Amino acid sequence: MGRADKVFINGEVITVNRANQTAEALAVKGNKITFVGSSREAREHIGSQTELIDLKGKSLLPGFIDAHQHLQMRGNNALAIDCRPPGVTSIAQLKSLIAQKAARTPQGEWIRGWGYDHSKLAENRHPDRFDLDEAAPGHPVILVRVCNHIGAFNSKALELMAVSPEARSIRGAPVGERNGRPNGVMFEAAFMETAGKSAPSEHEMADALAKAGNMLLSEGITSVHDAGGYGFAQMKALQTAVETGKLRPRIYAMLFSLNGDSGSFSSHYIDSGIRTNFGNDRLKLGPVKMMIDGSSSGPTAATLEDYSSMPGNRGLLSLDQDYIDDMVLRGHRAGYQVTAHAVGDRAVTMILNAYEKALLAYPRAGHRHRIEHCGIVNPALLKRIKAMEIIPVPQPVFLWEFGDGYVRNYGQRAHRMFTAGSFARHGIVAAGSSDCPVTFANPLLNIHVAVNRMTQTGLSVGPYEAIPVMEAIRLFTYNSAYASFDEKIKGSLEAGKLADLALLSRSLLKADKNEIKDITVEQTFLDGEMVYSG
Repeated sequence: MGRADKVFINGEVITVNRANQTAEALAVKGNKITFVGSSREAREHIGSQTELIDLKGKSLLPGFIDAHQHLQMRGNNALAIDCRPPGVTSIAQLKSLIAQKAARTPQGEWIRGWGYDHSKLAENRHPDRFDLDEAAPGHPVILVRVCNHIGAFNSKALELMAVSPEARSIRGAPVGERNGRPNGVMFEAAFMETAGKSAPSEHEMADALAKAGNMLLSEGITSVHDAGGYGFAQMKALQTAVETGKLRPRIYAMLFSLNGDSGSFSSHYIDSGIRTNFGNDRLKLGPVKMMIDGSSSGPTAATLEDYSSMPGNRGLLSLDQDYIDDMVLRGHRAGYQVTAHAVGDRAVTMILNAYEKALLAYPRAGHRHRIEHCGIVNPALLKRIKAMEIIPVPQPVFLWEFGDGYVRNYGQRAHRMFTAGSFARHGIVAAGSSDCPVTFANPLLNIHVAVNRMTQTGLSVGPYEAIPVMEAIRLFTYNSAYASFDEKIKGSLEAGKLADLALLSRSLLKADKNEIKDITVEQTFLDGEMVYSG
């Protein structure tokens, strides 16, 4: 028997295996787990060179897997002006921060800000180009709303991107107005098109990805499904960052671009002959992705019924059914996993219609097609998701930050949003994610919200959709591995699997359910090597 490089004993080893067993000890040799069991049995794996780690009752879990983040954007935002509430509560404050940044930024260079929420600003409106022109007339400025579906550009930015400041719509999506004049506030497709033209430089992308990767490791996240951003430039940056070791977590890269026509970008991959799972355990191609509707908090999600807060408004669609049908069919036939951003029940209905048609025309077992967000569903949609074995990718943590607004905008529908409980009861495999930087990436906060279904203000939202802590852990480990066809190599602590581990500050299973959010990650291991220590 070969002796282990590391042996963990006296802990709460949460295996997330088929039986959800808990062990006391775990051994690692090289980059693989070689033993899981009792502390007494583990001593047989200890040699003179073995590092012995006493867990002292703390939880050891599989490294967390976030099934939907925007890595490039997250890194970009970490290097930009933080406009999030409660730190920023007014447009006047935003303008001051931008002016300060402009004073120390060379003339003509971009100023970027992110995370504002117009509903939480004193002026109760979006900051617009007139505000941004006053704050930084000599610099191009972009401010991105917290949802990443809406943003504001100043006149200098619009000029650089050859966008008319008087344009009232772009790609059929509206541009905001103030006093009858277009104000540089872009919504949905208009924002995606314009933001794509303001992509960071290759150097900025490299710095941002390195920053994002380090943030992931500090959160115990060892694998992430990247939900796309800047097209071919970002794919190149991802590969370079992984190859050079700047980006260490494992990446499953969705094929989606904000730069112009995302369908054209995806088509290059579909037509190439390669397909989902091309790559290795560090970086591989994921699904072809589309964006069907807007955001849950905008609110611009496409719903079957009017918003409770805005009679007559049912959100925004970015694509029509014919386009969705064609892209799904092409990707499905070419052997790709396919996914779509679909938040509202109208958008979810449309992607399910497309999946049904593709599977009827070309049956394929084990396709594992997905729905990103899958925010609002009804019993009929749940049955269709189960029947076609579709994988929803919800974000429990959205309820924490945006839940109060959901109740205001969607009424009773809010109580069945991001329905982890219903997914579990229907036997649907759902993969957990955060959609960071839209909101917090912390997997333990995500688990906390999945278990408690409470907002930051203490409002209970759909308590019957709450799930037990073990089911919540599974969302962010095994289920997310399954969503990327990786359940045989990661997502649970079993002999032969990759030694990607997260060590917590205390026992997770013994914690009061209201204290889960207070637990922290002490150490993160990737391929058996400690890559973070808090």
